[in-house]
Amino acid sequence: MIPLNRHGPGILLSKIKRWFEPDIDPRRVEKVFNEFDHIRGYEAWQQHCRARFTRPQSARVDVNALTNKGYVPLEVMAPSEAVALLADVVSNEEVGRLKRDSTKLVGYSLTNSALVRQLLVAALTETVDSQCMGFFQSEYLIHWYTLSRTAPGREPASVSFRWHCDKGPSAHLKLLLYLNDYSEHGGGTSYLDLVSTAAVARTGYVFARGQRRTDSLAQLSALAGCPLEAYNHQPRAGDAVLFQPSRVLHSGITPQLGPRYVLTLCLLPSPVHWREAFEKGAQIDLRNEPLWHADASQIEKRLADAMPV
Repeated sequence: MIPLNRHGPGILLSKIKRWFEPDIDPRRVEKVFNEFDHIRGYEAWQQHCRARFTRPQSARVDVNALTNKGYVPLEVMAPSEAVALLADVVSNEEVGRLKRDSTKLVGYSLTNSALVRQLLVAALTETVDSQCMGFFQSEYLIHWYTLSRTAPGREPASVSFRWHCDKGPSAHLKLLLYLNDYSEHGGGTSYLDLVSTAAVARTGYVFARGQRRTDSLAQLSALAGCPLEAYNHQPRAGDAVLFQPSRVLHSGITPQLGPRYVLTLCLLPSPVHWREAFEKGAQIDLRNEPLWHADASQIEKRLADAMPV
């Protein structure tokens, strides 16, 4: 459903444009990355951030899995800590829509600033921090965050529960941190590595319209012309996956037993530490703002002008 507010016309126009895109376009990935990296300036922004990078890394961290495979599973916190954080959220926050152009992505509003800071600090541990710095070769910031609640069901809960890559810059990260256990919900996320994703991308599937997405790995294998093997992450509470969402095909695993709670952070290069960027209000609110800046230079403007949260 398209919201009846000031964002409605822009959302409708983007949907119309997508409708007239060719269904199969092997050059689609190249076009998307050209739009974000070069036209919108995200590659230049990354170079700017790298030039400003001064924080020493205490130890050389192995980021081979993240850079070569495209994803890395991590144990971020103890299950008891994840359960306690989730209990605080459930008792203090209301459930509602998380994204302005989607009625299917629901979760907690996260209006309590102290609780938000607690969640972010708990998620961005020293291990996660080192992985992000090693990948970006710079500081990084939180572009947006959500805490989603996915109800159990037989069918895919949304298009995110079919195989897809996220449109955006070629070099950005997502952290999915699960706050309840696989044994409680039976869900998770599946991932293909960079090589397998590239094989599918050559067919024109990646970044195609949502209606074209499939939840079948067999169909993707047929498209690619070779058998594909997915990594199915079945998380304990407190487990996470850090991955390259625009370059790695991934698919949510629909929960079967109960609701699945996931804290998601979208991360971009930054010239300053993530805490400073967050306190300056550099992050966007998906409920009210477009997913991506028209130009990456707007990040610098937000760092300079945005009101602290």
